Amino acid sequence: MTAPYDRDLVDLLTDASFDRFASGDPDPAAWAYAGLRRITAALGGEKPLLADHRRLRQLLELAAMTDPVLFHVLFLHHCMTIGPALDHGARPDDVAALASADAVGAALMTELGRGSSSADIRTRATYDPATDGFVLDTPEPGAAKYPPNVGLPGVARLAVVSARLHAGGADRGTFLFLVPLADDHAPLPGVVVRRRPPTALLPLDYATVAFDGVRLPRHRWLADGATLDADGRFHDPLADPAARTARSLGMSRFACGAVTAGLAATARAVTALALRHAVRRRTHDRLAGDVPALAHHHQRRLLFGAAARARAATALARTVTEDCWSVPGGGGRGSGPAPEVMRRCALAKAAAARLAETAVARSRSAAGAVSFFSENRLLGHHGLALAFQSAGGDNRLILLDAARSMAAGTGYTPPAGDGPDRWTTLFRARERLLHERLTGALRAAEAAGTDGFRAWDDASDLAERFAAAHLTRVTAEASHAALPAPGAPNGPDVRRALHLLFCAEETLADTGWFHEAGLLTVEESRTLPDRLAETVRGLAPHVDTVLDVLGVPDGVTRGPLADDDYVATLSADGHPATS
Repeated sequence: MTAPYDRDLVDLLTDASFDRFASGDPDPAAWAYAGLRRITAALGGEKPLLADHRRLRQLLELAAMTDPVLFHVLFLHHCMTIGPALDHGARPDDVAALASADAVGAALMTELGRGSSSADIRTRATYDPATDGFVLDTPEPGAAKYPPNVGLPGVARLAVVSARLHAGGADRGTFLFLVPLADDHAPLPGVVVRRRPPTALLPLDYATVAFDGVRLPRHRWLADGATLDADGRFHDPLADPAARTARSLGMSRFACGAVTAGLAATARAVTALALRHAVRRRTHDRLAGDVPALAHHHQRRLLFGAAARARAATALARTVTEDCWSVPGGGGRGSGPAPEVMRRCALAKAAAARLAETAVARSRSAAGAVSFFSENRLLGHHGLALAFQSAGGDNRLILLDAARSMAAGTGYTPPAGDGPDRWTTLFRARERLLHERLTGALRAAEAAGTDGFRAWDDASDLAERFAAAHLTRVTAEASHAALPAPGAPNGPDVRRALHLLFCAEETLADTGWFHEAGLLTVEESRTLPDRLAETVRGLAPHVDTVLDVLGVPDGVTRGPLADDDYVATLSADGHPATS
């Protein structure tokens, strides 16, 4: 599952210049933008990295293991800027400026005043027949873009900006525009950038951005097949402004591909770091005396469970890369992926965020007080996992939107029959039952004359449980599909144990529900904790194999906990003492 990374990428990311804490640069954003340009120079910027999905995924995974700030800048540049630019038909010279990192990419979608919802964009792009261009305006304070990381001066920026197109006296829906925000000296005329105060987790140059009469030439409109003549006559191959807005919002799929890969890699890196630390860390037990932390069952349960989640997240992430990042030849002429494909990409992001956050939280709990301090790196990775509970699409809303479309039968039928093992069979049965309950509740509300909003709002708890059950089933099936054949090398038994551990812990959380629904027997419910404990004990002698399964290259994770003697590192001189 975790195939070896390209050697040149590992060598690049393990260079000392990619250790932010040792770099001496006090501004994380400046360090990360310099890192983006170093990577581009090393790999060559002749064509977008998005053209090679395997290579880009490896780069993003390694960056997420190395430093969450670097990952965030790389994914926004390569996926959220270059991706939509290619997909919506940007001019080759603009794509080249981004591919070469002459300009750093950014995505300006959400706005302050509408609950950060991209579905109700107020930024306005008005067609000006006199110049055959567009005028970009922020009509009210609530329409300011928030919170893009574009606040650092002296960095040339080229951003994908969502705005409602007004042409020929009508609102044509939300389109994407490629907008130069700044050159190497300052923001460009009409672009108002207000940097926000520093943020403790995932620290970057976040800002609010407003537009005051910013003029854009025609080619900076990512028309995506729509046409507009000098007299204002407009034609869009999509059905209506709502369809156009949905197409523009579909740029989120590029984020989903990057974030699922990055969060899964973060989970693997943190778990590996904490697992090695638990082997080296000495504890004094009242019964056993001086023993390593990992001698304790609660440590093994935390960390092997984190490894199981990290492995499952990685298996799931690898299933959606192509869907998330595919761009038709030529770009700029499509309606985007089918709704069920968009749903699959968004749900994978939500699943990866949940799995990664749980894995990192468990790893930090196992590591103890040292996990609180930034120099030990665990807290920064936790910040990335926490950020994407809401960033890139709020996970709860993703679940509710998915449940609604699946209940309506949009590209979905409940899973039929048994799965490839007992666990996936169990999860399939739960998903079928919850789908039946949800659709039944919606039909009953309709028969009673309940209005649409109230009916759905009343069913939202059940809808969220259904979508979560769907995600568990899909993740478990991806985890099972990534298992090697029996007798294969490189720890097949350990991988199967991690798969069992993931599925058993997911089941244990809802044992009562499974039993009430008739899906688990009393005996299965009673013995499940013992089976979990036995699996954890069976993994104890195989720490090195678990680490091999996690597949984190040597030297990619940094900080005192990555050192062979973390005590010596942490007791060495840091900042001068103060009185």
